[in-house]
Amino acid sequence: MVRTAGRSIEREGMVTSTIFFVISKLAALVIAGETWLILGLIVALVARWRGFQRLATAATVLVLAALVTLTMVPVGDWAIDPLEAVYPVNPPLEGPPDGIIILGGAVETDKWRSTGQVHLNDQAERVTEGAVLALRFPTARVVLSGGGATLGPIGGDVPSEAEVMAALLTELGVDPARLDLEGQSRNTAGNAELSLALVKPKPGQHWLLVTSASHMPRAMAAFERAGWTGLIAWPVDFSTPPGGRGRTWDLALNLYYLNRAVKEYVGIIAYAVAGRL
Repeated sequence: MVRTAGRSIEREGMVTSTIFFVISKLAALVIAGETWLILGLIVALVARWRGFQRLATAATVLVLAALVTLTMVPVGDWAIDPLEAVYPVNPPLEGPPDGIIILGGAVETDKWRSTGQVHLNDQAERVTEGAVLALRFPTARVVLSGGGATLGPIGGDVPSEAEVMAALLTELGVDPARLDLEGQSRNTAGNAELSLALVKPKPGQHWLLVTSASHMPRAMAAFERAGWTGLIAWPVDFSTPPGGRGRTWDLALNLYYLNRAVKEYVGIIAYAVAGRL
C-alpha cells in the first residue's frame, strides 16, 4: 500500500512557502533571457516612436548582438557546466542504499487524468533513472517528492507529481508498497522538509538523491539544511556531453540551457538569503 505524507502543515509555514513560491515564479519570468530580448525590442520601438533615434539604434544593435551570440556561441553550456560538474555521475556505492529520493519536475500532471498515460518532459531522467535504481535495489524505500507548480490545492482533480510518478513506477514493476509519496511541496526546500518529516530516516542510513545534475547543488544543500544526513547525490539529466557541444547554430537550445543555468544560480542565492541552504 502506498504511503502518503500528511496534510497537516503549520499555517505560518504554508504562508511563507506560498510567498516564496510566488516570488520565485515572478523572478523566473524576470531573469529569462527572452524577457530581456523582448524588453530590448520594446525599448527600441518606443524610442524610435518618440524620436530618440540614438537610443533606438543602440537597443536594436544590442538585441541583434545578443541574438547572434546566443545562436552561435554555446553560452548555455558554459553557464550550466560548472553546476553539472559538482557531483560525479554514477558514484560508487559501498552497498545497497536504504532509500531513494526522486524529486519531481519530470511529469506533466495535467495530462495524466485526461489521457490515462504518464507524460514526461525534458527532465524525464529524474523518474526513469529513479525507476532503474528502484529495480536495481529492491530493498530500498522509494520517496517520490513533488506536489506541483500551482497555487491551488494539490490532490483530487489536480494530481500531485508524486502520484503520477508512482503510477509510472508501478507500471514499470516497482512494488507500490515500497513507495512513500510526498505530494504537497512546491519547491526544493519543501521537497527536503516534507520528505524528512514523512520518512524520518534513521542515523547511519544512506539515501540516494535523484535529480537533474544542474539542480543537484541546490537540492543537496537544501536537503542537508533540512536535516538530512547520509545523502548520496545521484545526478541525472545532464545537459551537455563532456567538453560541451562546441559551436552550434541553435538559438532555442542555447537560450534554454542559459535560462536553466541562470535559474539555478539565482535559486542558490535566493535560498541562501532566505536561510534555506
